Amino acid sequence: MPLRISYFVPPVPLVAAKASGLLDDLTIEETRTPGSAAQLAGLLAGELDVVVSALDNLFEWTRVGADLRVIGEVEHTTPLAVYAAPEFSDLQALEGATFAVDALDNGFALVARHLLHEAGVSVQWVEAGGVAERFEQLRNGDAAAALLGPPFDARARDAGFRELIRVQDVFPSFPGQGLLVRADLAGSAEVSTLVAALNASGLLPVQTGGLDLLAEIRADLGLLPPQSDLHALVLI
Repeated sequence: MPLRISYFVPPVPLVAAKASGLLDDLTIEETRTPGSAAQLAGLLAGELDVVVSALDNLFEWTRVGADLRVIGEVEHTTPLAVYAAPEFSDLQALEGATFAVDALDNGFALVARHLLHEAGVSVQWVEAGGVAERFEQLRNGDAAAALLGPPFDARARDAGFRELIRVQDVFPSFPGQGLLVRADLAGSAEVSTLVAALNASGLLPVQTGGLDLLAEIRADLGLLPPQSDLHALVLI
């Protein structure tokens, strides 16, 4: 059986492991997801086995019944920044404007909501999907601002959009995307082969401080599910 993996952009450890031949004995089906909602649906339906996604998604995904484990981080932090049309000079200027996110109640949208909440700014949220979809919303004028990461942050700058604030300037320990696997497959030979190859190709251990930061951001927004403990989902 193939191992079915979903991601927004190909993660570096997976690209490196394939290039070095470490995954030649493993059949992998790769899918670029249009958004985290599609990843959750695939996991719940048993149509996806492994996803690369924001660690914050675990709060909502486990709440609605997904049984997952965190294998590692594909990067210790995902460089993120708020980009806006050139006429917006700062976060305060976004009052009442449209802001593109993936899914409003989970993922990287939460740090965008926190930044705007702290700035006292209210916007009109647009659930656009993954980073490619958010960039398109920004580029075609359907959203005035969006939270973007590589490589679409560079594309936004090249297209003349203005960088208003960087997440890492506010939260240096904000975690990157994690490698999440269905719990029933966590000890399988296929997943063990995948993990060994990725560990040899740059997969990183989960930084517990980043998990605590995600919980703090959710608590500040009043969105922390009761009895949430991401630490218990991390495979050591």
